Amino acid sequence: LLLTVPSQAEKNRTAPGRWRAFPQGFRWGVATAAHQVEGDNLNSDWWWWEQLPGTVARGEKSGKTCDHWNRVDEDIRLMISLSVTGYRMSVEWAKVEPAPGRWDEAALSHYRDEILALERAGITPLVTLHHFTFPRWVAERGGWEWKDLPARFARFAGKVYEAIGPEIRDWVVVNEPLVVLGAQYFEGRFPPGEKRPLAGLKEPVLGLLRSHAAAVQALRTAAGAAGRTVRVGMAHHLRVFRPNNGLNPLDILATKYVAQIWNWAIPRALETGRIEMDLPGQFRFNEDIPGLAGTQDFLGINYYSGDQVHFDLGAMLPKMRPISGAPVSDMGWSIYPKGFHQVLTTAAKLFPGKPVIITENGLADREDRQRAGFLSDHLAWLLRAIREGVPVEGYYHWSLLD
Repeated sequence: LLLTVPSQAEKNRTAPGRWRAFPQGFRWGVATAAHQVEGDNLNSDWWWWEQLPGTVARGEKSGKTCDHWNRVDEDIRLMISLSVTGYRMSVEWAKVEPAPGRWDEAALSHYRDEILALERAGITPLVTLHHFTFPRWVAERGGWEWKDLPARFARFAGKVYEAIGPEIRDWVVVNEPLVVLGAQYFEGRFPPGEKRPLAGLKEPVLGLLRSHAAAVQALRTAAGAAGRTVRVGMAHHLRVFRPNNGLNPLDILATKYVAQIWNWAIPRALETGRIEMDLPGQFRFNEDIPGLAGTQDFLGINYYSGDQVHFDLGAMLPKMRPISGAPVSDMGWSIYPKGFHQVLTTAAKLFPGKPVIITENGLADREDRQRAGFLSDHLAWLLRAIREGVPVEGYYHWSLLD
């Protein structure tokens, strides 16, 4: 990939403005997911899923998507025009290993060229290994429940590091673990489209955590062999939860349980090595995962929205409602910038001293009527959290490409 960096880019990077208030060296970035932007991900579980009637709204298929695979050079120029210094991308396992044990060296070379082009442009890559998709051959063997997945995922991680990663320091191993598991095995919206009771999530949860631990070990080993070090973590989808009625003890209790499970159970497990998730009457997970402790060098936070939690005696789960009085995005999610600050300060209390990276923040806004205000308001609360001592190193907006 040949890239000529416009001279204006460097001028933009040093232009005066309100964001000088952020710490020196703060990384401003944008983010994407490979399947959603590259196109022609023919050997993935999602490509197969899209071909099935009724799985995607209006029967739409990803196809070429934004054709990022063939337009990397052009898209890096877009990043330069935005003056970003970081790009969170993912490597698509289905392209790198389209069949068991068959590595596509051309695909690996493509990613390597992309990394080098980014670095020439002064943009630091942050690489994600699993952003919602599996190779179809992995999915057919059981996905997260496949007993051989930790070893296969570790092999993939090591191969990617050796092929493209010696200059990459930061790695997101799994994106939004509870989002993907819930959508796959509870709501049935993601492949394999299963709708289980919540207790049925236990084996996928354990499989995901075992796979994360194995991949982290593989990355650290590969980096050590090259005389380098890496930082690893996950991108956690954190939301702010408020009781629907602040005077109702059942709403307050339900809010506490939801926040502990959704926001903090997985990040804590990566620190302690033990997964503890408890929702009375529904499920209880309490199990040690060998090799999991200490596999979170930074806390990746995806923040979008918040919910009001209402306890319903006749329902299996507490009910979620948009935050009262808050505007909503095209997805019906509350736009609640203050919650960004609340999530960050809580994270800092629970994981003192742990570096934080905002791995995603954005909104669905087809007409671009809310985005400018969304950005300004969320960054103001982010800056306040930093000034109060939350060690946030960078911000990646979701998404570079629509």
